[in-house]
Parts: sequence; C-alpha cells; structure tokens
Amino acid sequence: MIDTDKMESLISIGELARLTGITTHTLRMWEKRYGTPRSHRLPSGHRRYPKEDVPRLRAIAKALESGYRASKVVSGTLEELHGLIGLKPLMDSTAKPDQENSSNELLVERWIRKIHGFEDDSLLQGFHEQWNKSGPLNFIVDFMVPLIERVGKGWELGELTISQEHFATECMISFLTSKWRLLNNRKEGWTILMATLPAETHNLGLLMSAVVASLSGAKIIYLGLDTPMQEIISTANKFEPELLCFSISCHHDMLKTEERLLGLRRELKKKVTIISGGKGTPPNLPGVYKIENFNTFNKWLVEFEKNLAVSN
Repeated sequence: MIDTDKMESLISIGELARLTGITTHTLRMWEKRYGTPRSHRLPSGHRRYPKEDVPRLRAIAKALESGYRASKVVSGTLEELHGLIGLKPLMDSTAKPDQENSSNELLVERWIRKIHGFEDDSLLQGFHEQWNKSGPLNFIVDFMVPLIERVGKGWELGELTISQEHFATECMISFLTSKWRLLNNRKEGWTILMATLPAETHNLGLLMSAVVASLSGAKIIYLGLDTPMQEIISTANKFEPELLCFSISCHHDMLKTEERLLGLRRELKKKVTIISGGKGTPPNLPGVYKIENFNTFNKWLVEFEKNLAVSN
C-alpha cells in the first residue's frame, strides 16, 4: 500500500511525458527494457511515476540529443549524466555553441534539483562558481535568465511547489543583491537611479539590471520594489541622476504605465534620460528607451557613458 505522502509525489505517465518532453511510448519501453523510470502501481491498477525523476529524465533527453545511445544513459544517475555531458563542455574551450547550450541547460537542471531539495548553501555555491567562470554579464544572460524561466515553467506545470518557487527566488535575490552591491561599492561619478513602479511585486529584473549597470562607471541609487511615484520624482529631483532605469513586469496595466511614465517626465525638474526593460514596458513611448535584453542594455550603457564623457 502506498502511503499518502508518497502518493502526492507521484504523477501519471502523461504528466511525466509533458514535463520531460519524452513520449509515453518511449517511457514505457525504457521501463520494460531498462527498469527505469520505475512506476508504482496504485490499488486501482493505474501506474504512477516519481516526480523527483523529472530532472534526471530531462538530462537523459539532452544526452540523447547530443548523440549518446539510450543503452548508455537511460539507467544513469543525474550526477553521472552531468559528468558525461554537462561539465566537460564547460571546461573545453573548443566546445561548439550547441554543446555549450546543452551544458548550460544541464547546469540549470542541476540547480533545479537543488531547489527541489531546498539546498540553499549548495545552490548559492553553484551560483558563485559559475559567476567566477562566466563573469557578471554572461552569468546573467546564459544562466540567471534561463533559470528564472525554468523555475517559472516548473511552477506552472506543477513540478515545483509555491514554497520551492519562493525559495529559488529568495536565493537568486540574495545572490544578485550581494553581487551588484559589491560592484557598486565606493563608486563616484555619474548616477543611475533604479526603481520599479507602484504595486510591482517582481524585482529580479531590476536586480539583474543593477548587476549589468554596475559594470559601467555609474553609481547606482537603488529604490527597489513598489516605489511610490512621488518618491521616485523627489529622489530624482534631489540627486539629479543622468539616467533613470525601470524594470516593468507584464503584470502592469499598459495604459496606466504609460500615464505614469509620461507624468514622471513632466514632474522632473531636470531633463533625465529614461530607460526601461521588461514585458510591461510600453513600446514607442516618447522619451523612454525600451531595452529588449541585458546584452543590449550593456551595449547601450557603453555608448551612453561615452556620450557623457564627450559632453562633459
């Protein structure tokens, strides 16, 4: 008899197929031929599979895409699969782009496994190690953005619980905050004011922007989440930053966002360049530069800083 707690961690073969991208036919064939994934039979006679096997099966799918035979990888542990194709390309300077993408995804899956187990020390250590290998910009673009998307997808599909999603978010917030503040330490010169609009509940976009902005020569004033408009205006008028940067998620009403940004410009005493990123940023809004991604943001900042130096 399967106990209640174990029942909650079991899923149907259809759900397993949806979460891993492996067909139900293939999963059944592997179970019959290799004994994995191992199913549990319910009193009703239906088979159910452990949800915790999802990261390993995804790693198997990646290994197969890379050319490995099913007989070699299907019975492998998650750690063995990472050792097989996940870590070697990271250390191989001749790795092809598709190999690098595959190894990046497998590393993200390893972090997802740690999120499943609430392993904060190990997860943060993994962040630090990859940060040191990749550098700040590549870490954001190649690892943090994919991890955020992967966590969101995992939560939507029921692979990750609300608690696990919150745990992952808090770990990312803690890591990114410590990194951009370290990069921003003891800076002088021109200033970037960074904020979100009122009622904003997502700050990972702004934190990643702060990391990228910290690579410039600017000093960052970070106002963070859910900042009242009048506070943004008064702070900008007092400190007169050269750049005002927003991150706006898709949860904002587009028309209200337009009204707030246009109203903000009217209230500023000094003309300030306004830049914004995120899915909630209105397109083609006069006086607001919309930035599509972090690589573009980095290049834009380089040009902006050059123009500041010329004008000064």
